[in-house]
Amino acid sequence: MICPECGKEINDNDIFCGYCGAEIVNIDIPVQTDETASRSKKSRRSSKNQNADKMKSFKIAVKIIAAVIAVAVIIIVIVSVSASIKASEGRKIFDSVPLGRDIDIIESTTGTAFIGGESSVYGALNHIADYNYICESEKSVNVGGIEVPEWAVLLRKDGSDSVNEAVLYNFSVIKHNWMGSKMASEIETNAVNFGDSLKSAERSIGLKPYTIIKESTSNTSTYVYRYHFVDSESGNTIVKNFYIVVSDVDNQVKDVRDEQLDYLNLILQAE
Repeated sequence: MICPECGKEINDNDIFCGYCGAEIVNIDIPVQTDETASRSKKSRRSSKNQNADKMKSFKIAVKIIAAVIAVAVIIIVIVSVSASIKASEGRKIFDSVPLGRDIDIIESTTGTAFIGGESSVYGALNHIADYNYICESEKSVNVGGIEVPEWAVLLRKDGSDSVNEAVLYNFSVIKHNWMGSKMASEIETNAVNFGDSLKSAERSIGLKPYTIIKESTSNTSTYVYRYHFVDSESGNTIVKNFYIVVSDVDNQVKDVRDEQLDYLNLILQAE
C-alpha cells in the first residue's frame, strides 16, 4: 500500500505511515463475486415473478367480481321484466274489453272468464268499488297492510245487460308505498294542459297510473295517479290522487283534477 501523504510504500495493515507519521484510513470496498451477483439476479427474478403472480390473481379476482355483478344485474332485469309482463296481463285484458256489449261477447273477445257478483277472493277489493263482474290476478301484493291482487279488471253494467264501464286496478304500482310516488312538492293541475296527449301529460307529472276507468257513455278514460309530498308550511305528509280524463276518440286531455286522500277513510279508494 502507498502512503497518500509521502508516497512511500507501507504495509497494508499499518495505521500510521512509518515515514511521515500520517494516519492511514483503510476503506474496504466490497467486491461483488459471481455468487453474489447470481443471488441478486435470482432475487430480482423472484420478485418479478411474485409481482406477476399478484397481478394475475388481482385480474382473476376482478373478473370474478365482474361476473357476479353481471349475473346479479341479469337476475334483477329478469325479475323486473317478469313482474312487468304479469302486471301488463291485466292491462291487456282491460284494453280489449268492448264496452256496450254483454258479458258473453266480452269474455269471447278478451278470451277471459269473468266472475259475476262482488266475488273477489280478497275481501278488501269488494269494499273498494261496486261491480258486476271481475277478473283478477292469481298473485297478490300487500298495500298498506291490506292484501289485494296485483291487478283486477272490474266491469259494471248499465240498466240492461250491457257493460258500460270497465275499471283496471294495477296495485303493483303502489305496492311499495300505499301513498304512491314521493314527490318534492305538490303537482299543480295546470301542469297538464287541455288538448295534451296522454303520453305528454304523463311526462309532465312523472307518474304511472294505478287505476284506469273507461266509460262508454262519455267515451272517456280516467287515469288515476297516486303520490305524496311533505307540506312546506305544516310539515305534514299530504297524499293525493291526480286525475287525468282523456277522450277515447282523439286521446286528448279533456279534464284534470286532484283529490287529497284520508288514510283513515280508505287507503285504496280511487274513485
